Amino acid sequence: MKRLRLIIPVLLLLAASCGRPSAGPKLFRIAYAQGPTELLHQAALRMARQIEDESGGAIQVRLYPGGQLGNEREIIEGLKLGCADMIVTGGAVIGWYAPEFGAFEAPFVWRDYAHVERAWAGDAGVALRQTMERRAGIRLINLWFRGPRYLTTTSRKVLSPADLKGLKLRVPELEVFIKSWQAFGANVTPIPFTDMFMALKLGVVDGQENPLATVYANHLHEVQKYIMETRHLVSFYLPALGPRFTRRFTAAEQACVMRAFEAATAWHNREVERAEATYRKEIEAAGVEFIPLDVEPFRKLARERIPAEFRGIWKPGLYEQLSMDQ
Repeated sequence: MKRLRLIIPVLLLLAASCGRPSAGPKLFRIAYAQGPTELLHQAALRMARQIEDESGGAIQVRLYPGGQLGNEREIIEGLKLGCADMIVTGGAVIGWYAPEFGAFEAPFVWRDYAHVERAWAGDAGVALRQTMERRAGIRLINLWFRGPRYLTTTSRKVLSPADLKGLKLRVPELEVFIKSWQAFGANVTPIPFTDMFMALKLGVVDGQENPLATVYANHLHEVQKYIMETRHLVSFYLPALGPRFTRRFTAAEQACVMRAFEAATAWHNREVERAEATYRKEIEAAGVEFIPLDVEPFRKLARERIPAEFRGIWKPGLYEQLSMDQ
């Protein structure tokens, strides 16, 4: 209830300033929680420049990085109110509006980005997008990659699912992460991100899981000895357009925006994969050992255990359908 009281005034202030027509060039607004040092922001800048150049200045783009329009949930509400025309958000939005598709954010469901993109273009992806548009009024478009998540530990190599038993593992404070790693036998400890470095350093937890970009940027490799090549979650951002996009912009203007978006998507996703190799090189140079492993036993156990944790919430058979897709 306290959280609701905090959100409502923010949304009222946003609503008061949203959707007002103005003279001059049309304004296209893009909002996201990530900061100006991230690749996501660089991609948004490239998109903005292309829109302004191709439109001859008829469309001006304004970026709101770093949560200027609020946290993830507030940004989504702002999109629905018309305070932004496009947002880039994380996978938590699926759990908020379409929890039956939560398997899209589950560990060991994806093999690589080609696998993700096939599913996104297939029946399951179409059904998810239709559900989001119907319930939340937002139109999900093509994915922006984030980099796969890896399991890291202080002193223990994890070569098989049995090695996870009793491992004190820090995970995000999200149900899909907590229940999934518990199903593997890990001693799961949800710790806020800001406290994770000290928790690893002091031995409060033995390991954590994150993309290499996060490991490197937050110096986690300084307090971890091993990085298991689990790539257990091929994660992505979800760019989305608001319900007013087709009303505010002509067909030609919409096409201009989408051309710029597709170009920014291609650039961003190439850069994420290139940066992955750079982060690995830097982390290895710091003395951390990367541990290759056969992930199939993990995938098999995940298919057996994880869907049962979400019976009655996820669409029956969706996890198995997604994970078995070749």
